[in-house]
Amino acid sequence: MALRKLTAPVVAVMTLIAAAMIGLTGTASAASGNSHQEFAAQAKHAGLTGAQAKQLQTTVDGYLTTAGGKQVAANKIELAGRGEIVVAVPGERYARDLSGAAGPKAACPYENFCMWTGTSFTGTQFNLWKCQTYDLSNWNGPGSWSNNQTPGTRARFLDRGYNTIYTTPGAYANNGNYNWAPVWHVTPC
Repeated sequence: MALRKLTAPVVAVMTLIAAAMIGLTGTASAASGNSHQEFAAQAKHAGLTGAQAKQLQTTVDGYLTTAGGKQVAANKIELAGRGEIVVAVPGERYARDLSGAAGPKAACPYENFCMWTGTSFTGTQFNLWKCQTYDLSNWNGPGSWSNNQTPGTRARFLDRGYNTIYTTPGAYANNGNYNWAPVWHVTPC
């Protein structure tokens, strides 16, 4: 397991690059038949500048390297049937799916447990739908979560030793300002 508790300046730098990554194993890859050029064209079509598109791809590449999965849109990664990451566009507060599949702000889909790297449901968004334990890496400080699973389903937040430190209220529930620092693992069901 990688070191997780870091100083605030290190965490800030890692957040800009690829913080808040779910520690899943896998091979980083672009979607079949897609390339960075296609994703750059998609970003341009969505109104991003060349600099924003480059910065976005660098962030996506960081998540692919650490979390695995497959890039399926300019800012979206599928986590091998377990969930997805929607990376916030540089300079924007809220995650939005640049493929056009969602509106301007990505909501937490039904039957998902969602986590954000920022408070008030801002920053990069992780949508988890498979009932398993997810390892968190570099989730230090404030963020937010939304439990939009089937009614009554509760998520559990676990410490380094896999001890439950918090159980969410049954779905639907959310918290716009949650301190992720003591959380090392999440089980959404």
